[in-house]
Amino acid sequence: MSSPERESTLRCPTSVAGVPRPEFPIPSSFSGSAFTFRFPPPSAPERPSGKAEEDDCLCEDCAKLDLEQSLASAFALYEGARRGANSRPLGAYRRGDGPAYLKDFYHVASLGDRLSRGTNDCKLCAFLASTTAEPSAKGAAHKLLAFCGSESYLFEAAPRDARGRLVRGPGWNALEHNVFMAVVPEDPLVPKTAVPLRWLEAGLPRGGAIYRLTQPRSADESRIVLPRELQPRADFTLMRAWLNCCRASHDFCRPRKPAGATLRGFRVIDCQAFAPQVEERPWSERYVALSYVWGPSTEKWPRMVLDAVEITRRLGERYLWVDRLCIDQTDEDEKRFLFSKMNLIYEGAEFTIIGAAGDARTGLPGVTRKQRKPQPRVELDRPTRRSQDTNAGSSAQPDPDPGLELVGVPLEEYEREAAGERGWLDAHRHGLGSGLTLDMGELMKDQELMDKYDIPREHLRLFQDFADDFGHTIENFLEIQKELALRMGIPLKEMVPYLQGRAAGRGARGGGSNGGPSLPPAPSIPERPLTNPSKPYKPLPPSRVQGKTILVSSMQEPRVTVRDSEWATRGWTYQEGVLSKRRLVFTEEQVYWECCGMALNETLDLHPGIVQAEPGAPMPDYMLSGIFEGDMHRVPELQYGFRAGKREASGQSVRKLDGHVRAYTSRKLTNAGDSLNAFLGVAARYSDESGLSLLLGIPVWAGLFGDGKPGLQHTFALSISGWMHSAKRIADDAEMYVASCPRREEFPSWTWAGWQGTATFSEGDPSRAGGGSEEQDDDDDDDDEAADTEYSDFFTALTSEQWVSSVDKIWSAEMVLHDAGGTEATLLAGRAPVSSTGDPNRRWLLTIRKPLVLRHMYLMHSVNEWEWRRLMGKRVRIHLSVPMTEATLTAGHRAGDLATVLVFASTVPFVWNGVARFLILRRTDDGGGRWERIGRLTLILEEWMMDKYGDTKKMLDDLPVRSFGKDLILV
Repeated sequence: MSSPERESTLRCPTSVAGVPRPEFPIPSSFSGSAFTFRFPPPSAPERPSGKAEEDDCLCEDCAKLDLEQSLASAFALYEGARRGANSRPLGAYRRGDGPAYLKDFYHVASLGDRLSRGTNDCKLCAFLASTTAEPSAKGAAHKLLAFCGSESYLFEAAPRDARGRLVRGPGWNALEHNVFMAVVPEDPLVPKTAVPLRWLEAGLPRGGAIYRLTQPRSADESRIVLPRELQPRADFTLMRAWLNCCRASHDFCRPRKPAGATLRGFRVIDCQAFAPQVEERPWSERYVALSYVWGPSTEKWPRMVLDAVEITRRLGERYLWVDRLCIDQTDEDEKRFLFSKMNLIYEGAEFTIIGAAGDARTGLPGVTRKQRKPQPRVELDRPTRRSQDTNAGSSAQPDPDPGLELVGVPLEEYEREAAGERGWLDAHRHGLGSGLTLDMGELMKDQELMDKYDIPREHLRLFQDFADDFGHTIENFLEIQKELALRMGIPLKEMVPYLQGRAAGRGARGGGSNGGPSLPPAPSIPERPLTNPSKPYKPLPPSRVQGKTILVSSMQEPRVTVRDSEWATRGWTYQEGVLSKRRLVFTEEQVYWECCGMALNETLDLHPGIVQAEPGAPMPDYMLSGIFEGDMHRVPELQYGFRAGKREASGQSVRKLDGHVRAYTSRKLTNAGDSLNAFLGVAARYSDESGLSLLLGIPVWAGLFGDGKPGLQHTFALSISGWMHSAKRIADDAEMYVASCPRREEFPSWTWAGWQGTATFSEGDPSRAGGGSEEQDDDDDDDDEAADTEYSDFFTALTSEQWVSSVDKIWSAEMVLHDAGGTEATLLAGRAPVSSTGDPNRRWLLTIRKPLVLRHMYLMHSVNEWEWRRLMGKRVRIHLSVPMTEATLTAGHRAGDLATVLVFASTVPFVWNGVARFLILRRTDDGGGRWERIGRLTLILEEWMMDKYGDTKKMLDDLPVRSFGKDLILV
């Protein structure tokens, strides 16, 4: 969405004078500083800082830069904006048909293509090139920008509440902010002070941020984020601090095992023995688990395991569980039993060590033999003239170019680049994502107050701010102001203009309405500053070494590194990461911690006040969350917010389970027979005989619906017709999606476990499921697979006493699950026991009784140009797991080799149109007695159609189906 073209909203830069220019005092010594959660121990080895370097050469362009001054100016810009001293906007814009972008950020330098030439001996250019995602792209142009630390991808953009006010915890504004730099791709269609929309969330995590090393003073511990300089070895002191913080604060991360509890076949490695050895112990013992890629190693004690033993010892634990060593690989019965108990094993561990770098042979970087990738670092001499100006503090003369003082480019250039741009609503950044719900009660209450007191909305907003400051309810405060206005002889709606006039020195008695004060025109009410302007100003802390500027990279965001690793492609490791409550992840570059309540890494030091805003609580919801809760984020971006300990509704659980299925099925399995085994731990987490459960990977509701009726039959039919594979459209405007997925014959064709390929239950465009690109069209920014909730809405509505009646028409086929020999069969209806049905180690068939199939597959062009095809007057969507053209699909039905059977039809919750879901089947034998699921077909029953159906029978009668004449057996 866009708004009319706007004038530049960047106001007079002299307003920054309200914020003193930062000084850089250097303390005489910090050798006595004690170790805290924020800083490394004083005994940590230091790099030589005063030593002259042989490669001190800088190119001509880099030699002109004064990065200390740039960082100070950027800090003044952002701090001034927070205090209301300047009008720097942070908004999304677009010019013509060009890309959308976010501005304004401080422009440090245009770098041209010198980072991509590869022939520059400048050490600063080499450092900057190491922080770009693709430094070797020939001819690529870049720029260097400085950002506010609180506007990085680590923190979700502050959302607005129903009244349009920015929402952020009270402790946030008490903290001090920092600045960092980053190399940004240069685009001629994007202003110098801007970045491509979503670059902060998708591009910056890949290249990493550039921070200036500063003095580790206790007086500066209120900074929201500071950098850490990495040592060659992993920091075990920091790891212990993370672990102890979680143990002391997160009760929801604590393993919950009854004292003396045992688990058949449970063994661990005794890491404190002179030679580590495997022994049987009660499951109730404290132990650490290891998750890693086996690889081709045949050693009994590979380097990865030996490094994990070392970590276990150094973090104060004795026992380590490693699947390859602690499960008897020759005992198939024991293996099957322990595979089904993976949820207990990983949830019961004190923490899990994850080897996200290499396989069993390579070991864990920074522990013993395997070295880590060095952290990019550069040390620069401060330019003499500019250094003296900066150290002069507030007495320094302002830059003669006011535009340069504010955003780092001349004002004329800024205005030229802003010409013709228009506002662009970025729903996610500005707090309007799918997770935001507006409180209509608050809005109605506001309207009542505006009507009662005859005041406009912006006046009410200002009075609300005053009421909050003085500790009044808005109703009480308005009564006080009404009485005050009455005594002044003016109506309440003229109180705010009067106060504005007084503030501007224009309020004078006489000439106003009712003989009150005259009211000259007043400016519009500005938004309340994020930071109280009276708060003491704290400049950026001084450089680590006087006269030097030392820059370090935060390196690639470890969440991105983990997602891109070989570990994240393996099927078995998926549940190991998801089921663990505390994870200690070793990447090629650094160590990353993620538990159910916080996510931290070595290179960035977050203030304890946001790591733990409240005792016993997880990180605030505006913090970047972890990556092990399922693939629910927008690809390729990460997600925000921790939900530890919060009870989930059925629909939320189904959406999360869909995320697990989508993420798991995108991974690789060496043995196709492990398709369900490697997911049993996740499945066990959702096993509830009175609620959500899984039957051979298919989500069902095993209990009663909100109206007291059994939910198994309808939800099983809904789910087997609900999943599809990630696929491509056969044409740009087609609603026929075709994949090429190999079958896994060990499992039924009607479950995703019977196929190799990314599967999802979300009804959105499956060509985007489980994939995506950083170069997405700007118009598709809110095209989110997780945003489609039709499938989960069925569970939400049907299990709710309040909403179940809204699904007034519903039908599902009668189905029986049975083995090939007919010795065991279960009618999937009523209160059938799900947990004891469908042993994954046996072959199962599914019989559809008295099936109704499509009369034909003649797809007709729609008269509506925005539609693809209709089938007997109804919109149609087709998803296939095997390659097939539209003509082949039609011919196969005509020949009888294909059949499309109805399994589910219903009103769609919260939308009130309808849907009829079919399975597309292919004959597997000459006799026609057995079929396999190769796809699904959906008919959309529009609302006007549903309105004319009086009941479920009339809905069925209107569908283009006929009786097949005999039962269908699905393999």
